[in-house]
Amino acid sequence: MNGNTSTSSLPNSQVSRASTGALSQQSTLVGQQTSAAGGDALDTAIRKFRARLTGTDLTEFRSTTYEELLHSILRIQYEQEQTKSMVNLGRIQSFLEAMNQFSKTIEIFLNVSDMVAFVWGPIKFLLLTASTVADSFETLLEAYYEIGEQLPLLQEYEQLFKENPHMIQALELMYLDILEFHQQAMRFFSGGRWRKFFRAMWKDFETKFGGIKKSLARHKDLVERRATISQYRLYQLDIVEMRNRLDELVLEERGKKLAAVREWFAVGSIQEEDHTSFNEIRATYKDTAKWIVKNEKIKDWMHADNPTTPIVWLTGMPGAGKTILASSLISECQSKATCITSYFYCHYEGQGCNTAVDVLKGLMHQLLDQYPDMLPPCHTKRTGSGEPVLRSIERAKKLFEDFCSIPEKMFIIIDGLDECEQLERKQLLDFLVGMVTQCDTSEPGKLRVMVVSQEYGDIKRALHNPSSSKIVPSIVSMSETDNRHDIHNYVRIWVDRIAVKHEPFDDEAKEYLHNLTVARAKGMFLYAKLVMDNLFQQPTRGDLLDAVSENNFPDGLKEAYERIVKRIKRTHAVEWPKVKKLLGWMVCAQRQLAWREIQVALSIDIESRSIEYEDRRFREDIHEVCGSLVTVSGNRVSLVHSTARYYLTKATEDIHQPSVECELATLCLQYLTFPCFQTKISIEKPELRKMMLEGQFAFQDYAVAKWFQHVNAFVKFGKDLLQDWTKAEELVREMSHAIDNFMDHYHEENFNEPQNIVEECRETCKSFEEQDFYEDLVVLTSHIYTFQKKGFEARHKVSIKSLEYALNRNRKFVEDTASKLKGTELATFKQFYDNERPYKCTKITCMYFSEGFREARAKKRHVNIHDRPFQCEVPDCLGAEGFANSKDLEKYTFTRVLVQEVRASVV
Repeated sequence: MNGNTSTSSLPNSQVSRASTGALSQQSTLVGQQTSAAGGDALDTAIRKFRARLTGTDLTEFRSTTYEELLHSILRIQYEQEQTKSMVNLGRIQSFLEAMNQFSKTIEIFLNVSDMVAFVWGPIKFLLLTASTVADSFETLLEAYYEIGEQLPLLQEYEQLFKENPHMIQALELMYLDILEFHQQAMRFFSGGRWRKFFRAMWKDFETKFGGIKKSLARHKDLVERRATISQYRLYQLDIVEMRNRLDELVLEERGKKLAAVREWFAVGSIQEEDHTSFNEIRATYKDTAKWIVKNEKIKDWMHADNPTTPIVWLTGMPGAGKTILASSLISECQSKATCITSYFYCHYEGQGCNTAVDVLKGLMHQLLDQYPDMLPPCHTKRTGSGEPVLRSIERAKKLFEDFCSIPEKMFIIIDGLDECEQLERKQLLDFLVGMVTQCDTSEPGKLRVMVVSQEYGDIKRALHNPSSSKIVPSIVSMSETDNRHDIHNYVRIWVDRIAVKHEPFDDEAKEYLHNLTVARAKGMFLYAKLVMDNLFQQPTRGDLLDAVSENNFPDGLKEAYERIVKRIKRTHAVEWPKVKKLLGWMVCAQRQLAWREIQVALSIDIESRSIEYEDRRFREDIHEVCGSLVTVSGNRVSLVHSTARYYLTKATEDIHQPSVECELATLCLQYLTFPCFQTKISIEKPELRKMMLEGQFAFQDYAVAKWFQHVNAFVKFGKDLLQDWTKAEELVREMSHAIDNFMDHYHEENFNEPQNIVEECRETCKSFEEQDFYEDLVVLTSHIYTFQKKGFEARHKVSIKSLEYALNRNRKFVEDTASKLKGTELATFKQFYDNERPYKCTKITCMYFSEGFREARAKKRHVNIHDRPFQCEVPDCLGAEGFANSKDLEKYTFTRVLVQEVRASVV
């Protein structure tokens, strides 16, 4: 029964035809009796199906007859004979016979126009289209064979339909199922790119197809049993329940696949959160960024059917407000109903999330939301990738290329590309320019890319590379005057706020402050923001008047940052050490820290080895003490702008990066020796609960994953740290104690064994050669070096066994306890932990190590993919746990398919 290379004959064109004379006499009466019995659903389904067709298809379908279909099949067979690629076309004979009888029956008993047109027309179209590719043709023939098995031969039941009008609705439901199949199949074989996605799309359809076959079998059983009216009523209920279950199953499977692909992309909601934040800023300041959408080059790129060039490069000085402009352009593109818009903000210092792969993943994450038909190909790529999280640049490129083949026009906007490493942005731009060129050759204007950045030479070269593309990008260079109106309006609003807070403040003083700020800004929106916020935060009117005097008014970003730091030191003298520490952490952190992590880190008491949360945490809002130096998005805290890092560490020298790296390394090492990481003595659940509610687990995700990176950074900055011994002495002494405590706590690792020492690390640590802890530092860095050298898979793991045990124990307790907490305990828990996502990945290099999952099963599925990354595409099969390598998956798949074929042949 299965497809093979047989040359079985075609269906006989002289198929037995039902006599229609007697039936025709009653067709009008029967039509009247059944027009109200489900006819509306039939009409709706046919209208929906017709709406998806082109005018040419509709005309072709209406003119297609059974005889024409058979003639087309003969032509297919002849062509295959010539190319020696014949398949067993004879297997669909029973399907065609049943459909021929079915078409004659519905033409008489169902009073709906165009009914027969949507029987033979789709079959002819699908067979002719699929016959060009052997694999898809085989799949379609097998599907028609399986449908034929579920169709009754209606000729012998003519009297049943005459005498039992209630049975006519069974014909309607049978027709709806066949129409549903053809509506889905038409999607898979339409467009010029169906061959590329057919296998993935059909596999995604298997559950729905199985439901259609079951439904057809139910109709067949009803007809062949010549059901009574009572049996028919039970059948109606059964069909409704069956379809509801099928819809739920399809939705559930789709939800699982979507969740799996999103986990694979590992993008999270950071892009959408930031875009929402930028939109809110623009909404607060009316008409901000409106000028950019009126720019002639932008208008041409955005609105022309075939723009002058599909690539635009928007450039401007640091702090000019390019990100807000980008958000405006993104929103404008999103308002175009005929296009799809995807964007990426490259502004996440210290997270390593600005690689070419990260940008492509972020873009595809959004494209998938807007074009869900790409879910099956994405899921297929993910199951075959062997990657728990998409990291392969080549795989990301191929998948993005698939997205570029969808029919809709696409806008891609990437802001802050200069934040990426030079090699990463070159790789990304080379690929995107190539994709735009490829799309523009066949469909001009389909793919449009905008890059927003500073005017860097390497970006210009990548965009203007004549060897890879003849497309010349359009450059929109911001001048000082372009956003002057926006700065003017922004400053006007803030001057009014300042005047209200520090009254009396007359109009002349307001005008002076406004004009001076706008003039000194020189097109830098960031300058205006920093200055206005700092003036607003002045504690007294006297301080304000002193700050706005022309001699004290900042000239440029450097002085703007200096004024903010001076004000914080003056007005928050008590808090300044903590503020300085906090700012330093944001400069040096290996990923963005959540506010709750920062609060707990500030509360760590190394001497008492405890978390003194109530005594040490910030009581004020972070903006109250740090002002415009920081920004908060969701629970994430970061510096206000990439320039802040430079000015805080280089220009103002308020943050000494080598010292901060030493502090963070010391903090992580000491924290990881706290009682909550004790493994030598069993910790009972009441004690674990106490530790959890004290916040002792709140910094473990960061410390466990990043301690060795801060140790390496401490070593890297060693020479700079030791240059000023008066500053460094105490810090180095504390680091020495931290190393001692850490190595003593985890002594079972045998750090000091001679075979574990790496001579290369002696040279790396040479700056500390005169220090007492030099040998221990060499030993510790040797441990780090050795583990990292084991390869990528090793880097997933916690390098110290007892630390890994303690982490897993603590996390398990949090997972088991979080959902059971109530009242004050729950409120306390939320101060320290994410109660919505307590289930976290065990691999320290994975985003989900700190982000977590909402459900335990989602975590289990994700971790299984790390351990057994090669997944079977069949949902809920015996191989759902995955396989360690591609060969094992191939063996399993071969065996599964073989078993299915044997079972099918037996049946």
